[in-house]
Amino acid sequence: MPTKILLIDDEEAICRFTKRNLERTGRYEVTVAYSGEEGLAKAREAAFDLVITDFRMPGIDGKAVLDTLKASDANAPVVIFSIYHDDESTLTQQIRQKADGVISKPIDHAQLYETIEQALKRSSGPRAG
Repeated sequence: MPTKILLIDDEEAICRFTKRNLERTGRYEVTVAYSGEEGLAKAREAAFDLVITDFRMPGIDGKAVLDTLKASDANAPVVIFSIYHDDESTLTQQIRQKADGVISKPIDHAQLYETIEQALKRSSGPRAG
């Protein structure tokens, strides 16, 4: 049974590319949301093993997605995509500690797979739904 991932990013090309690369492995089933609002709605409607969210998005951003999902289940695995991965003023230590991983943009797929597997090892079973 493939791992169910919810991918939230307002950049459609990144969603298509990442979904295709993850699903090509046969190990992941990816559902895409193009905004924080849409992502949180999908997380309420279905169970996901992992959520990957972009950090900077209009409306509900990645920090709000992270905070909301962790408030409903502190063990829900949430990974953040960010071009600001090395900016401490943007991705604070508190955010880094709450998230189950940070993946830098542009996306390095080896880093993506490794971060997903590490986050999944810390969790047990479907979450965020």
